[in-house]
Amino acid sequence: MEEILFLIYGNHPKSRRLYEPAKKVIELIKGKGAVKREEIAKELGLNLEVPAQKKHFYNIVSPMFGKILVSERRGREVYYRLSYDVFRMYLDNLRRKGRYYLLGEEEKNF
Repeated sequence: MEEILFLIYGNHPKSRRLYEPAKKVIELIKGKGAVKREEIAKELGLNLEVPAQKKHFYNIVSPMFGKILVSERRGREVYYRLSYDVFRMYLDNLRRKGRYYLLGEEEKNF
């Protein structure tokens, strides 16, 4: 899990403080599938009505988008779920960029 959190948040001391809440979010969603935004906030002990806590919630969740997390809107409710496909696409893109910048090659079969 540390490697995935490193890819998402990096290794800066300030961003490392987000590792523990992020682990809680990942474990919660992994255990339940799709989870409401409010349920995640409750698990983290945050109130989305308070602007500072709402900002903290999105500081935890936002970096996960495009890497491991997908949001779905069902009516007025927002649900979050983990997506291996999104993670695989992120890693494929990272690999392609690494190949281009380190070797100066682009893959022809993509």
